[in-house]
Amino acid sequence: MTDTPHLTLAQLADAWQHLCATSPADEADPLVLDCAHRLASDPGGEHAHVWVSGLVTMSGYLAWRPGQTAERAALDALHAAAKALADRPCSHDNHPYEAEMDALEDEIWAGDHGLLTGELASPDGDTDTGRILCPVNIAGWARLAAEVIAPFSVRRIPVGAPRYHHSCIRTLSGIVNDYPYCDPHDVLTDEATCLPPQPTRGVLAGYLVTMNATCWYAASERITDPAVPAAMVKGVRAAVTLLSDHPCTHGPGEHPDTDDPDHLNRVGYLLRSPGGRAEFAEDYGWDDEDEDEEEPLEAWVCPAFLHDLADETLGALTED
Repeated sequence: MTDTPHLTLAQLADAWQHLCATSPADEADPLVLDCAHRLASDPGGEHAHVWVSGLVTMSGYLAWRPGQTAERAALDALHAAAKALADRPCSHDNHPYEAEMDALEDEIWAGDHGLLTGELASPDGDTDTGRILCPVNIAGWARLAAEVIAPFSVRRIPVGAPRYHHSCIRTLSGIVNDYPYCDPHDVLTDEATCLPPQPTRGVLAGYLVTMNATCWYAASERITDPAVPAAMVKGVRAAVTLLSDHPCTHGPGEHPDTDDPDHLNRVGYLLRSPGGRAEFAEDYGWDDEDEDEEEPLEAWVCPAFLHDLADETLGALTED
């Protein structure tokens, strides 16, 4: 077990960086809890950037299978920091956390946020410490980390899925609307095999939604190669084993409607990034003042909903 109270900041930062999705809980959870408790004790304080940095760096672990206590502590601390810092006076037109939104997927821990040192490793040698350590920028990173750990749990994420995801939506739209302009065999096989070993909740949900959106086409006479539906069946079955055992909290009729394959196709890729989920939420009229939206968008990542969706997909792909 990690003895966090006796580690220096440099040692803590090194330990944060060495955590990954598959790190053992007895190694990872003490680091998360230590960092979250320090942030929660003074979420708007002068050292908040250090502890937000730690939770962003450890979000790869937190987005996969953290201990429930560690996950809750991290989310509470990140929400508190975002609330305390977001509306501080700021003279900047933009902030570093917004810069790569058109390419930012759920793996926010893989890039350089500069929060620990106030400097970014970039071709431009960005050392604009004022913008990097601006409270609004720190709050932005806190929201991004919380959104990756628990999709649709925060507002004020910059809108916009990565360009590559929009390209995939356009390609798959041609298929689900029955006018493909790429080889559907190759496209659907690539989609079926694209799930990473430890996907975030958003990526896993997006994958299963995409498989459901396209299963009717793969099961039709339009696809003559049985290897295509076979790859999709294999992928969906593997994805189901990765779903968490979080209980369903939704009432009757609160799970999403899945009757429109083209809508599902779009949702399937928007679910896979913070900016994509923000784009999806904007479609539903989310704003900062309206906290009681009519449709619970987090239902799209509900394990019970996704289990049912996977069953429907497998039924379509394995019908004789």
